Amino acid sequence: MSIRAISGMTAALRAKIARFSRDKRGVSAVEFAIILPFMAALYLGGTALTQGIIVKRKVVLVTHTVGDLVARDNNLTDAEIAAVFDAAKAVFAPYAWNSNLLKIKVSSINIDAAGNAKVGWSDAFQDTARPKNSTVTLPPGLNTANSSIIWAEVSYNFTPPIGTAFTGGTLPMTDQLYIRPRLVTTVTRSAN
Repeated sequence: MSIRAISGMTAALRAKIARFSRDKRGVSAVEFAIILPFMAALYLGGTALTQGIIVKRKVVLVTHTVGDLVARDNNLTDAEIAAVFDAAKAVFAPYAWNSNLLKIKVSSINIDAAGNAKVGWSDAFQDTARPKNSTVTLPPGLNTANSSIIWAEVSYNFTPPIGTAFTGGTLPMTDQLYIRPRLVTTVTRSAN
């Protein structure tokens, strides 16, 4: 090959490179291809986070609903506790409460003159009730002698329908509420 041929090929190559660098037709497609994975991750992660926040808020609302309804009574019957759990399911809608995902426990804790706290009665929905007369440790400030307190506990295992890669799978969400009975010193429990 001659120097003239090589020089001509080099000039032609330079011209093609210059023309390619001025051509802007594919820039948007390349930029979109680069940004798409980040946009998809942001959307899916945001969706999973939003769903998690909503479900956590529902868990808190169920806990407060159960505790408040029980604390407003003076004697709970089987029918009334079933109605409390039905109200909790209605508050938790439209999220799934079946398949043991939503667990509710409500207990009356009796505190004696020495400040010892024991379970007076306990009921549960899709969970195990606390054993009667079992000792519990209450947070500081709640052990008022010769009184009682209603303890509502709710847990839910949340698995977002999308975005589990961002959350690591199932997220346990829990809440508990301690509330004094409103009408009587101790809310009692009886059968129908």
